[in-house]
Amino acid sequence: MLLLALLALAAWGLTALLGGGRDAQDGSSSGAADAGGSSLSAQTGGSSSPAGSSPLDAAADSSAAKTAAQGEEDWQMRLVNHTHPLPDGFTVETSALPNGLEFDSRAIGQLEQMLADGNATGLQLMVCSAYRSVERQDELFNEMLQDYIAEGYSEEEAYAITATIRTPHGCSEHSTGLAADIVAVDYQMLDDGYAETDEAKWLLENAADYGFILRYPKDKESVTGIIWEPWHYRYVGVENAKKIKESGLCLEEYLEANGA
Repeated sequence: MLLLALLALAAWGLTALLGGGRDAQDGSSSGAADAGGSSLSAQTGGSSSPAGSSPLDAAADSSAAKTAAQGEEDWQMRLVNHTHPLPDGFTVETSALPNGLEFDSRAIGQLEQMLADGNATGLQLMVCSAYRSVERQDELFNEMLQDYIAEGYSEEEAYAITATIRTPHGCSEHSTGLAADIVAVDYQMLDDGYAETDEAKWLLENAADYGFILRYPKDKESVTGIIWEPWHYRYVGVENAKKIKESGLCLEEYLEANGA
């Protein structure tokens, strides 16, 4: 009997020891889950910072917050071009400008402020194109394609030319809701001459203060795949816009240089 009692006591001690070790591992796994954006406390509605939490838990919570914040900023720097089309089913919440055109609801305030401040100096800035659905962009692309074919270009030649002016399916920044073509009331032609207007010069100098960059700069056609468009401005956020402007790089180059 004494021997049986001793064996039972040893088995109980081993079970307790193993149970304690599993609890420690579970705690570590929970911290890793928090850092990845998925935690048991979040799923059950419990507190993510219980009394007596360790420095490791606090670090995990901080990492989770940082990761979430970075995710929220990704929309500002989304790259959309010939090699980075929008995903199927992409949607964006837009709001209307006074002239009825639509822009991303998260950035429309910055656009309106930029226009208001510019016009307060005596300019006459206006948005002539902003958000366009993928379907509408496809229509415009095909219209231009057919125009070039009608002029005698082969379909392949017409496509190549059109793609430097209007982007193919899902590849237009206008479909993100973050791009706007901004012209002058008395100069609404989308051509190189617009760059000589006071409106274009003011935007080039001040747009970054409102979070906008000239998306298709001169001499960057080989990188962007799009002709120089002194009227096409893209919202990337104030901090990003200032850094991109100072770098002298286009968006593709800036993202590559920063490992994005």
